[in-house]
Amino acid sequence: MIALTVVLAVLAVAPAASAEWFLDAYLGPAITSGSTLTFTVFDEEQTQDLNGRSSPSFGLRVGKWFDDFQLPWLGVAFDVSYFRPAVDVQTVPLSLLLMARYGFLKDEEFRDGRLQPYAGVGPGLFISNASGAIGFQEVDDTSTNIGLDLRLGVLLRIDSNWGAFTEYRFTHVSPSWDVDVFGGKTSASTTFNTHHILLGVSYRF
Repeated sequence: MIALTVVLAVLAVAPAASAEWFLDAYLGPAITSGSTLTFTVFDEEQTQDLNGRSSPSFGLRVGKWFDDFQLPWLGVAFDVSYFRPAVDVQTVPLSLLLMARYGFLKDEEFRDGRLQPYAGVGPGLFISNASGAIGFQEVDDTSTNIGLDLRLGVLLRIDSNWGAFTEYRFTHVSPSWDVDVFGGKTSASTTFNTHHILLGVSYRF
C-alpha cells in the first residue's frame, strides 16, 4: 500500500514534468516453488503438497522516467503479464511499479547512460483462474488477490529509441478457491512464490 500511494502521488504531479516514456515486452521461464494447499474437511484442517513447476512467462509494461523533473532516476510503470504457477492455474498479474535506475557509460547521445541497472517494486492485482485440479481437488474458480511484484534488471541502450534488457522478477501471491470435496465445496488456499528470468526489448518515446 505504501508503494501504491507513492506511485499515485508521482502520477498526480507528472503532467507538470517532461517524461521519457517506455514500452517494454518480455518473456522467459517462470519457476514456482513447491507449496502447501490448505483446506478444511469435516471441521478438520487438511494439507496437500503442491510440487514446484516451471512455465512460460510473458508480459508488457508501459511507464515513464521523469528526466526533466530533476529526478531522472525515478519512474513509474504499469505491467500486465501471464504465467502458470500450477498445472491447472493461469495467473494474470496487473502491477503498479515504482521504478528506479542508475546510468553508466554516459555521453552526449545517452545522457542517462547507455547501460542502466534498474529496480522496480509495487503491488499487483493477481487474477488466478483454476480450472481442472489443484492438488487432488477438482476446482473451477477464479481468485483475485493483492500480491507483491519485485524487479531487478539491466538495460542496454542500442540507439535513441531501442534497448534490450534482462530482468529477474519475483512474485508472491496467496490465492484461494472453492474446491469440490466429497460432493460439497470448501475453500482451499495456498501461496505461490515464483522466480521469473526474463529477456526483453524496450522502446523509448
